[in-house]
Amino acid sequence: MTLEALPAAVADRSGAKPFRAGKRGQRRSATIRVMLRVKLLEPGARLPEVAHPGEDLGYDLFALEGVVLAAHGTARVRTGIAVEARHPETGEALGLLVRDRSSMAARGIATTGGVIDAGYRGEILVVMTNVGDAEQELRAGEKIAQMIPVPVLTGAVQAVECLEESARAAKGFGSSGR
Repeated sequence: MTLEALPAAVADRSGAKPFRAGKRGQRRSATIRVMLRVKLLEPGARLPEVAHPGEDLGYDLFALEGVVLAAHGTARVRTGIAVEARHPETGEALGLLVRDRSSMAARGIATTGGVIDAGYRGEILVVMTNVGDAEQELRAGEKIAQMIPVPVLTGAVQAVECLEESARAAKGFGSSGR
């Protein structure tokens, strides 16, 4: 059996109904394609995890190595993985957003970069900034960020002379009140 198609009982522990392919009235075995393919680049690298499938928005990412973040310092934290994300039913390529974990934010550590294009196949590095006044230590194997799959919606760009009217118009920065 390949990773591309797993039996629904193995691939989906969320309780959601599996995707079924086939013509109306014709039964096929229920299969779900894997959403996230991961290449482990280094010994000690860990697969991303979802603690509560069907409920959690993102995959937890782990630090490959220990890192000390200086006060007000920024570092690229290695994960030791490369990934490919695809929609589990359509197979369409997905991008990924790397975002803060609440446990890191509570320690004053922010994820300050984090757009992974659908075609990127290099190592996932997490840009982390210590916004506090004391150094912070990240241990190897610690959950450091979450990776959220998103559809790729970019398309052609067109220069125009005017844009459609909207209720907001050019109002920005606090225009909707406090």
